Amino acid sequence: SIDKLIWKLIHSSDSAREAACLLADLHRKSTQGAIGFTAPADHDVYTRIQSAPVIPVTEGDALASLCMVSYFLFSGGQGQWQAFLDSACEFSIRVLQRNHVAPDWALRSCTDSMRFIIKTSMWFDVLASATLIRRPKFLDILRSLYDPATAVNDGRPELSMMGVMGCENRIVLALAEIADLACWKDECRRAGRLSVPELVRRGQEIEAILKSANDPDHLPGFDTEKSRRRRLTSDVFRASALVYLHSVISGDHPQCPEIMSNITETVKCLRRAEDVSTARHVVRSVVFSICICGCLTDVPQYREYFLRRLQEQQTETVGNCARVAQLMREVWSSRERGEPVDWRVVMQQSQMLLV
Repeated sequence: SIDKLIWKLIHSSDSAREAACLLADLHRKSTQGAIGFTAPADHDVYTRIQSAPVIPVTEGDALASLCMVSYFLFSGGQGQWQAFLDSACEFSIRVLQRNHVAPDWALRSCTDSMRFIIKTSMWFDVLASATLIRRPKFLDILRSLYDPATAVNDGRPELSMMGVMGCENRIVLALAEIADLACWKDECRRAGRLSVPELVRRGQEIEAILKSANDPDHLPGFDTEKSRRRRLTSDVFRASALVYLHSVISGDHPQCPEIMSNITETVKCLRRAEDVSTARHVVRSVVFSICICGCLTDVPQYREYFLRRLQEQQTETVGNCARVAQLMREVWSSRERGEPVDWRVVMQQSQMLLV
């Protein structure tokens, strides 16, 4: 299990152990009511981890970097998470490109703990790219692993993102492609060479990925509570990815039919998760989806619904739900004042990680 992998790493690596302890200390202080607790600049452990090598040299160092990303995430999602994430990504990419083997072979061949680090780095990178409006660092690797047209995905669990992130492989790839498309559109528009037909063509290719058949990593009949929770989480990501995609193609227009219909679908998926005894886990996993849909809806009932789902998470006082709700309200207020804003620009300015 993931718990056992992490337990083993923090007992074999000083840097991983120190980062895990710092994260645990934040969780303890937060659950005791110290909401908004952040690391003081002179915190010995924090300072020591900050001065670690830019690119980790061991699995333990890489896990320490990811723990620090989680630290900032639990502190509200803002702070110096980008440097820690970049270091974990660079380390993971080096592992996958070692000996010039194919990424799928490298991922299947590495240890369980290294595989967890790589998959977590890939997932954080994809969502961070939406926040930062940048090309995902893992885009070429994700295409090699999960492109429906070229990748050989025979359902091997070593290649699946469902177990770690609750998101189907094709949806992870599509989210990365959308982030890349948004970056491309932004660059072309600034340079005065944006081709709308090309934008639409690329968007339609991504839409086809999202609307394709389910990945083989979902086995019918194997419907434990955990697998059902992952399936519901993945469904929310799929519907909200279509909202994200059409906001890139058509712009941030809440009355756009494709945006409206996929926000409605996202809400339906979230409501299906309400029947699950662990519904809070589903919502906690899809803050990214709630933020996108919340920013892009003008329907009062949907706005109220998204805020309520975020507020349900705030009883634990850790995480970025309160900040996400505040950000959505800022976007709504701006729109109501007749000053519509691109939600991606708001996210980029906030430097908040949506995980």
